[in-house]
Amino acid sequence: MLPAHITEPLERLNRCYFSDSGRTISISKGEMLVAQGEECHRLYLILEGALVAYREAETIRGTDLPTETVTRKHEVFRAEPGSYVCVQAFFSRTYHSSNDIVALEDTKLAYIDDATQPIDEATYGTLEHQFIPVLMHELAARNIRIFSHATEKEEAQRLLQRAEMAATLGQLSAGIAHELNNAVGVITRRTEFVAEHMAEFLEEEDKLNAKLFRFGYEDTNFVAASELRALARKYERELNMPQPAAKVLAHIIPDTKTLVKYGPDFVRHVKFNYKFWELGHDLRDMQVAAKHATGIVRAVKLLGGGNSTRQEGVDIRESVNDAMNLLSNKLKHITVETDLKPCPGLTADLTELVQIWTNVINNAYDAMKQANTPTPTIRISTEAFTADGMRLLPTQYVRVSISNNGPAIPEDNREKIFQPNFTTKKLGLDFGLGLGLSIVRRLVDSYNGTIELTSNDSETTFSINLPTTQIHGNN
Repeated sequence: MLPAHITEPLERLNRCYFSDSGRTISISKGEMLVAQGEECHRLYLILEGALVAYREAETIRGTDLPTETVTRKHEVFRAEPGSYVCVQAFFSRTYHSSNDIVALEDTKLAYIDDATQPIDEATYGTLEHQFIPVLMHELAARNIRIFSHATEKEEAQRLLQRAEMAATLGQLSAGIAHELNNAVGVITRRTEFVAEHMAEFLEEEDKLNAKLFRFGYEDTNFVAASELRALARKYERELNMPQPAAKVLAHIIPDTKTLVKYGPDFVRHVKFNYKFWELGHDLRDMQVAAKHATGIVRAVKLLGGGNSTRQEGVDIRESVNDAMNLLSNKLKHITVETDLKPCPGLTADLTELVQIWTNVINNAYDAMKQANTPTPTIRISTEAFTADGMRLLPTQYVRVSISNNGPAIPEDNREKIFQPNFTTKKLGLDFGLGLGLSIVRRLVDSYNGTIELTSNDSETTFSINLPTTQIHGNN
């Protein structure tokens, strides 16, 4: 709201100069008030409606496309009731409009012209002097409008850049995924073929070697590394076995009581033929890795714009549990606390949701590991809420919050972490490609969802909000 020392002179000027009903005009929506370069001897005040000003830009050689036949014009400003137009032409006495001024809607205007005489010039001065508040007011208003327009343009440009990065990432991901899928398929088929025929061959040649191979191939028991090392050292010392053979025996026989059941002949056979167990175990690892790679490739193809199937009634808690199962090998080394409240079902693709949570949880784990966080902890919670947004009706959302007690994310990095190729991970076995969180943002955007990030020295939290239903046509 303008202060009184500005509004009062404006009100007096409008009352004195723009209240004559004989000096008003009306123009329809789309009609031009004045064209760029056209002579204009009037100063207008908008009483009702709205106007927009366009200016034809000077042509820059080499920038026009061969197919362009329409002159390009750019919006300069918009004006609403209480605003003045043709200010520059009128008071500069050039009497030529610098813009095309067009009605955005049916508009009514009052005007004065260059024949208008000053009212009470002895008290208020010349016409130009009396209109100084008008000029200052209009200049300030236009500066505000220009700033708002520039801000909107900058935001639109930022969203466009994000969309372009996401599209590029999607194209690269889809192409890479296609090639990897072919290679992984070959590995999967060949390892199954080798394992099957190796087992048949060993059964015919040597039953004990076949047994060792089968033990290795079927070994799915998890034993803590410290327990395995201790038992291997015990076997190595007491049974006079080489270290690799002792490790294999520790995998097969977890305690000395079970060792007696197998007998000395089997132990001696392990001592000299342990590599058959390793052969079976390696083939099994190759198959597990191939299956895991197949799942990752499928997820990447989906992220790259592949065909995803979003179904109604997807349980958000199931997707969170699946993500934790995928990362169980990492999460067993830290404290994980969950508060998974029942939530409405989502229209979603389970694989896409798992990919979101996996990337965020994995980033949290890596950040705590890199910082050597004492008592590293990840907390995961779910909740439902309703919010008013861009839609006509309030929208129901599901929020998944993933927190960790690692180091704070620096303020300068909080937007960068969502950009492709940005990573803070050091080189090593867990080096970062800088794709995880950019994939998360791409997926969340595709659901018309939002990501909220808070980070301080005690806790960092990513809150992902997804609407339970999707706008028609989004898949």
